[in-house]
Amino acid sequence: PIKMTADDSSKTVDASSAPQRDESDVYDRQIRLWGADAQNKIGKTKVLYIHVTSVSAEIMKNLVLAGVQASLCDGRPLEAMADTPTSFLDPTLFSAKENDIENKRKRSKGQTVAQAMKPHIEELNPLLGDCVIENSLVEDLRDDFFAAYDIVIASRVGIAQATRISQAVTSKGGKFYLVDCFGWYGGAIMDLGSQHLYKKELGKDKLSDYQKMDTYVSFDDIIKMKLSESTNRFHKSCPPDVWMRYRCILQYHAETNMWPSADKQDHFCNTITQWVIEQENKDTKTAETILKQDCLQSSELKQLATMATAQVSPVCAVLGGVIGNEVIKVISGKAEPANNTLLFDGFTGACQTFLIGNKFKGNNSKAQ
Repeated sequence: PIKMTADDSSKTVDASSAPQRDESDVYDRQIRLWGADAQNKIGKTKVLYIHVTSVSAEIMKNLVLAGVQASLCDGRPLEAMADTPTSFLDPTLFSAKENDIENKRKRSKGQTVAQAMKPHIEELNPLLGDCVIENSLVEDLRDDFFAAYDIVIASRVGIAQATRISQAVTSKGGKFYLVDCFGWYGGAIMDLGSQHLYKKELGKDKLSDYQKMDTYVSFDDIIKMKLSESTNRFHKSCPPDVWMRYRCILQYHAETNMWPSADKQDHFCNTITQWVIEQENKDTKTAETILKQDCLQSSELKQLATMATAQVSPVCAVLGGVIGNEVIKVISGKAEPANNTLLFDGFTGACQTFLIGNKFKGNNSKAQ
């Protein structure tokens, strides 16, 4: 045992003399988990995060700690974080309370979300160095800005911009994720491009040759798919509830340029009902079948409007962890990635993939 005297306890250690840890030390566990080659790919991958929300912050945290370089595009003022707070930022920076405004707002005046987040991201993993930020609004940026990244993860982005960005990114071989949480639910739409290759797991330490995903549906085609066409043998008349909820939120924003909220309950309910009818080309019977689903009842739609922007921490943590793992699979090329959508139900704890666009099944031939 080491004996310490009173004089010894008062001595301080010079930080510069402390042993410095390199990448092999910091990433030792994950190198043993997925291999040095995968870790090398991780270190070379550039990921862009569009808008910081609780769920995208969870994804970013997981990937930055794993050694994935992060860039951030969020030119919104800090007040925009009031609806989607994250544990990275002091909530008093964007609080509406009078005393918080007095004490904190002065320091954050004029700051964008990207500027406020930058030091926190860099602190997570100093080995990654500078975090590049972009303070422009998404709609003001050209397609080639997004296409320069290997992976783009967006949150709280409308259909029009998400479609544009996904097309720009995948046309250059990149991957696109749109991820959001809404109350006890969470959803993600994934467009990995038609040429994504992976090695399927065949057993312990055994992988197949590279192959393509059996089915590929672009982000644009996923969004265009009718609810009545988004079915499979387990969901014969309509897709899972979580997908319908997420699709309703996105559609309302597409038609109004606003996210649903408590003060827009009636308008949200009427807008979605009319959209379902029009989407089914006024096929009354099919529309009635869709509208009879529990999650599309008037009371449920009004409740959905009140929680459409609510970020529940455990839900964000779970979905953020799942998406982070999926991104690692995509980067490494090891194991079959989740395709098309990921849907999480916080009430049951179930997280499932669901193929939106079953008619496209098997359309993507395996690589030769």
